[in-house]
Order: sequence, then structure tokens, then C-alpha cells
Amino acid sequence: MTNADAIDMTNKKPFYHRPKTNQSTNPTVRWTFLTLGWIFFVLGIIGVLLPVMPTAPFILLAAGCWARSSRRFHFWLINQRYFGKFVRDWENNHAVPLYAKWFGTIMMALSTTMLFWRLPDDKLWLAWVVATICSGVALYLFRLPNAK
Repeated sequence: MTNADAIDMTNKKPFYHRPKTNQSTNPTVRWTFLTLGWIFFVLGIIGVLLPVMPTAPFILLAAGCWARSSRRFHFWLINQRYFGKFVRDWENNHAVPLYAKWFGTIMMALSTTMLFWRLPDDKLWLAWVVATICSGVALYLFRLPNAK
């Protein structure tokens, strides 16, 4: 390796995905989407900490809101270390990683099983409603393409 190659390698900038945004021109709509984006982002972070709350839908909602309100926050989220690849895969291909599909399905099955076990007999109908919704979500997830 020559000295010029070593200098060239140190000057390389990291890759940043530059998204297409569809920002609203109405300031009220932009502020509403900005506020909703922060609410969804905070709920997504809470979902990381609490097993009963999902993370991915809230992070994707935050990305969608910020894409319509703030290029800066949207750019930050899609290039973020933990959520960035997941958001980029969703925005570009509507793709979800296979491990996330399985993890989500297993967690929904465990949660539904706990409902059947813990709810009293007169409230068992609620567990069946949750089981039906979770089955629909699992079917939807596995119909989506796998992220690379």
C-alpha cells in the first residue's frame, strides 16, 4: 500500500443513506407530524425496555411522521446505529428480517398463551380476540419479503 492509498483510506466518509422525503408545506401539518414522530419514537424506546410493548411499529411510525415533517430527524433515524437498517429496509422494500418475524411471532404466541392461562373463564373471549389478531399479524409478517 502506498502512502497515497493510506491517506485516501483515512479521508473516506461514512455511508449515509439519503432518503426521499415527502414533506408537507403546511406548518401546522409539519408540526403535528413532528410531534407525533417524537411520541412514536418515545413509545418505541419504551417498547425496547418493556416486553409487552412492540418497538418496530412505533419506530416505523416515527420514521413515517418525520419523513413528512423533518428531514433532519428522518435522516438521523434512518442512519441510526440500532434502528437505521430496519427502517431503511422497510422504506425501500417493505422487508422485515426473518429473525424479527420469528421473534415477533413467538412473543405473540407466548403472550396469547399467558392470556388463556391467566384470564378468568368469563373473559376468555378476550383471549380469543387477541389470538385472532396475533394470527393475522403473524400471517402478514411472513407474507412480507425477508430483509437481506
